[in-house]
Amino acid sequence: MTVGSKTAIVLLLVVPAAALSVLGLALVASASPSGHPGAAGMGAPHHFAVREAIALASGALLALVVARLGTRVLFRAAPGLFLLAFALTVAVFLPGVGVRAAGASRWLHAGPVSGNPAPFLIGAMGLLVASSRGGERRGLLARPTAVVALALLAIVVLVAEPDFSSAATALAVAIAALAGGGVASRRLAPAALVMLVALAIGASRFGYVGGRVHGFLAPERDRRGKGFEVLQLGKVNASLTTRGVGLGKGNARRHLSSPGSDYAFAVASEELGRRGGIGIVAAWTAIAAAAVLAARSARRDPALRAAALGAGAALLAPAALHLAVCRGMVPIVGVSMPFLSYDPALAVASGAEVGLVIAVVLGSTPDRRGRAAPTGAGADAAALTAAEAGSTSPSGAAS
Repeated sequence: MTVGSKTAIVLLLVVPAAALSVLGLALVASASPSGHPGAAGMGAPHHFAVREAIALASGALLALVVARLGTRVLFRAAPGLFLLAFALTVAVFLPGVGVRAAGASRWLHAGPVSGNPAPFLIGAMGLLVASSRGGERRGLLARPTAVVALALLAIVVLVAEPDFSSAATALAVAIAALAGGGVASRRLAPAALVMLVALAIGASRFGYVGGRVHGFLAPERDRRGKGFEVLQLGKVNASLTTRGVGLGKGNARRHLSSPGSDYAFAVASEELGRRGGIGIVAAWTAIAAAAVLAARSARRDPALRAAALGAGAALLAPAALHLAVCRGMVPIVGVSMPFLSYDPALAVASGAEVGLVIAVVLGSTPDRRGRAAPTGAGADAAALTAAEAGSTSPSGAAS
C-alpha cells in the first residue's frame, strides 16, 4: 500500500467523523426561538454544547495518541485496558458510585465526572480479542477460549445492568474481531445466533422490554406509554421534506424524551431534511468503507485485521441500531449514534476507535510488490521465511 493510499483511507475515516461531530454539536447548541430546551432535551443547551465540545476534543486527542502509539503497544496494553474498563463497568453496581435510573445501573458519577463506561469496555474487549489473534501472547491469554470467555463475561455484565443495546454492540464487535482474525464463519455464525437468542430471552425477562415491544407493535393502543415516541417518530418520518424546517425549529426535539442522544438522527432529518439524512448515512458508509479498507491493507496480519474490523463494528453497530430506531424499524432502545448524539463518554471512546483504525493503516507497511506486509508476529514469521528463502538457490543448492 502506498503512502497515498494510506492517506486516502485516513481521510475517508476522519472527514466524515469530523463532519458528524460538527453537526452533532450544532444540534446540541441550537435552541428554538420560543425558548424550548436544546437538543440535549434537558434545557441549558449551551451547557451541554460545552460538555459535548470538550468530549469531542478529548476524543480527537485520544485518536491522535492511539494512532501515534501504534498497534504493537496497544496489543501489549490490551489486557490491562480491558481489566480497567471492566472494573469501571462493574462499579456501576456500587452504591454511591453507580447511578440507578429508569430501572438500570449503567452510569458512574464521581464528583464532576459522570458517564456510561460501556463504550470503553466494548472497545477494550475488541482490542483484547484482536491482540489474541497475533500469536504473540503467552500464558492464559494465548488461549482463544480464554479470551472468548472474557468477552462473554463483558457481555454478561452489560446484560445485568441491563443495557441490551451495548450488549448487542459488544457481541457485534467480538464477532467482527474474531472474523477478521481468521475464525471460520461456519463456527462464528452458529455462536452468534445462539448469543442473539440468549440476549432476546434475557431481555424478555425484563418487564419494560415487553412494554417497548408492545408499544412498537401497537402504538395506537399505548399513546400514553411506550407507544408515544413510536408515534412521534412516525410523524417525523412522514413529514420529512427535502430541505427540512431549519436547525432548531423541528417538533421532534420538543416531544421526544431525549432528542439529542437517542433520537439525534430523527431530529437532524426533520430539521435538515432528507438531504441531511442522506448525508449522515453517506458519512457512515464512508466510515464503514474506511474500516474495511484498513482491514484489507493488513490482510496478511490477522491481529491487525481483527483490530480494524472490531473498531469499525464498535462505531457502526450503535449507529445502525440508532438509525433503525429513528426510522421505526425496531422497537425503542436507548442507543446513541457516535459523533452525532450528545453522549460525552461515547464521543471519547469513539475517538479511540478512530485512532485504532488509523494505527492499523499506518502499521501496514508496503512490501516489494506494493502489498501490505505483516507486522507483529506475522512480520517475524515473514522475516524468517525470507531468510530461509534467501539462503537457498532456486535449484535447491546452497547459495
